[in-house]
Amino acid sequence: MRSINVLNDYFVRYLFSSPDSNLILLDFINSIMLDSNMKTFRSVEILTPFNYKENYQDKETIADVKCITKNGTVVIIEIQLQGNSRFPERILYYWASNYSKLLKHGEKYDALTPVISINLLNFNLDDNDSIHSCYMIYDTNNKRLLTDHLQIHIIELKKFKYNILQPDLNCWLKFFTMKDNKGEIMSDLVKEKPIMEEVQKRYNNFIKDRLMMNEYDKREAYLYGNQIMLEEERRLGIKEGIEQGEKNKAISMAKNMKARDMDLNLISELTGLSIEEIKNL
Repeated sequence: MRSINVLNDYFVRYLFSSPDSNLILLDFINSIMLDSNMKTFRSVEILTPFNYKENYQDKETIADVKCITKNGTVVIIEIQLQGNSRFPERILYYWASNYSKLLKHGEKYDALTPVISINLLNFNLDDNDSIHSCYMIYDTNNKRLLTDHLQIHIIELKKFKYNILQPDLNCWLKFFTMKDNKGEIMSDLVKEKPIMEEVQKRYNNFIKDRLMMNEYDKREAYLYGNQIMLEEERRLGIKEGIEQGEKNKAISMAKNMKARDMDLNLISELTGLSIEEIKNL
C-alpha cells in the first residue's frame, strides 16, 4: 500500500475535520493542553468541515482546522512546512484575525472568549531545544497573567525526540514525524493509545480513496513547487529567481509526479508543460 506525507494539510483536514472526527480532534487538542498543564476540554464542534475539493491556492486566507469547545473557546490548528524567524508575527496575525471576529457590532467585550492557536511547524524557528512552547500574556516583573484569551502553542517537529514530552502528545508527534516503517510505527501507536486505532483506519481509508489521493497529489505538487521556487529566489535574487524558479518549479514538479506514475495530462495541467516535454524528462 502506498504511504503518504501525514503533514500534508489536505490529509490533516481530512483527519481532523471530517464529520465524525470530533473525538480524534479533541484528543489531539487535549494532548497539547496536558503537556502545558492546562485544563482539558470535554467536547469540540468542528467549524471547518472537510471537503473533497479545496482550492489550496488560497490557503493563506484560512486556518487548516478550526473548532469551538463546549465553553466557547475557539481553537485553530495550522500545519506549516516552511517558514523563517518572522513566522511568529504571522501566527499572531492569524490569532488576532480570529479573535476580532468573535465580537459582533454592538456586543460587549464580555462576549469575547479565548482563542487558542496551535501551530505544527516542520522547520526550526531558532536554535533552542524546546519542542513545544506555549505563549501567553504575562507581566514581565511578577509573571501575573493579564488574560487567558491569548494562548499560542508552537510545536517544532524537527526537534522532536521520542519520549521526552507528556505521553499523549509524545504519541501524536510520533505519528506526525513518522517517515519510514509507517505500518510498524502505527501498530506501536495503537498499543500506546486507543484513539490511534481510529487514526490508523482514517489513514488507510484516505490512501484507498482515489479522489482524495488525486487532491493529495495536487497539493503535494503545489507545495513541492513552492519550495523549489523559494530556493531559486534565495539563490538568484527575487526578480531573476522568480522567472527561473517558475521554470524549475514546473520541471521539478513534473519529474516528481512522473516518478509517482501520475497521469501525463494531469501533470501537464498542473505544470503548464507540454506532454512531449514531460515525456522527455
